[in-house]
Amino acid sequence: EMNRWMLAGCGIALAMTAVAAEAAVLVVRSSGPSAKAYPAGRALQENQPIVLRNNDTVILLDSRGTRTLRGPGSFSTSVSAGGSTSAMAALSGQSNARRSRVGAVRGSPTGATSGRNVWQADIGRSGNVCIANPADIGLYRANSDTAGRVTLKEVGSSRIATVDFAAGQKNAAWPGTLPVAAGHRYEVRGMGPAVTLSARPIAPVPAGLEGLAQSLIRNDCQAQLDVLIDTFAGPSAS
Repeated sequence: EMNRWMLAGCGIALAMTAVAAEAAVLVVRSSGPSAKAYPAGRALQENQPIVLRNNDTVILLDSRGTRTLRGPGSFSTSVSAGGSTSAMAALSGQSNARRSRVGAVRGSPTGATSGRNVWQADIGRSGNVCIANPADIGLYRANSDTAGRVTLKEVGSSRIATVDFAAGQKNAAWPGTLPVAAGHRYEVRGMGPAVTLSARPIAPVPAGLEGLAQSLIRNDCQAQLDVLIDTFAGPSAS
């Protein structure tokens, strides 16, 4: 398993280097008539003009954060709003918000129960989960009104683990008795409809917000991409 994580990480690291060399701005979300021209994952040059039509929405991300553009109108990629210190801490799980590298939480992710970081898998939403370090992955539930227990089962095997949430608790560590592995799928039951989480490796973590966003897009880790976008959301332009 370790070799699989390392090989996958090397490929992504090379891809991220290429993206960094090509452009300074990344499209992370788009909708409307011009969405095909600005798909998520498209790298743009700094100061590149963007012309949007009515009902178009494009969200851009660079090293300073995100910016939402709403058409109709003409815009430039050169202006971007910065994320706050608390937002960077929420993303990286660490108190030093001025790191040039967006790192993973070391040990169990135990952020504030009212918050969430990008390395926590949403147990209410089926999909891929991008993992930089298997030991860092956590679990997140949106509804924390009551205490509850979830069961994680590794698809294709008999391995099972349980996780207890206290009332008011949204975040929990991934169970140590069922280590997450690259390419494996996990069925989660106990809180609403059953969901399936598929582990996708992105080790090592790409440097900078753009690299991390690109890796989430390429691996179709939509729930984590949403967290990244919302964490660094800046003002809108229209």
